[in-house]
Amino acid sequence: MNVAINVVAIDPARLTRMRRRGWDEHGNPWLLRHADGGEPLRCCLTAAAPDDNIALISYTPWTAPSPWAESGPVYVHHEECPGWSGNAWPDDFRTSHSALQPFDGSGARVYEHITLVEPADDHEQAVRGVLAQDDVAVVHVRSATAQCFTFEVRRAGPS
Repeated sequence: MNVAINVVAIDPARLTRMRRRGWDEHGNPWLLRHADGGEPLRCCLTAAAPDDNIALISYTPWTAPSPWAESGPVYVHHEECPGWSGNAWPDDFRTSHSALQPFDGSGARVYEHITLVEPADDHEQAVRGVLAQDDVAVVHVRSATAQCFTFEVRRAGPS
């Protein structure tokens, strides 16, 4: 399972458009919240520090119509942040309860490869195993407890 991975956070350009408009893509107002600390930020794939300026928005990772286009609440920084750039599993998500939701090249869910990952498991190795399947093109990582979108993982090429 030596699959190189590319971890993809929410597209910063999409977030910039939402911030400028003052609402998310579902029409909910872009409101300032002060973090309690620990909220999982999907813009930079870190946990919020206490009193960070954050927003709770409705988000779907899909950019084209799809029957799989689930949307739900996610936390992001209220103002622009450095974002995420990395190919390793984000440190602040290494001990989360995660659901790995695989999709094929047509965008259909590949049910037989859905994987639940417990806090003590090796999350990165688990996603590499799912992406090693020939019929899997992309994996949406979701919270196994809240079911909300966390980030996307794609193959980056052989390692």
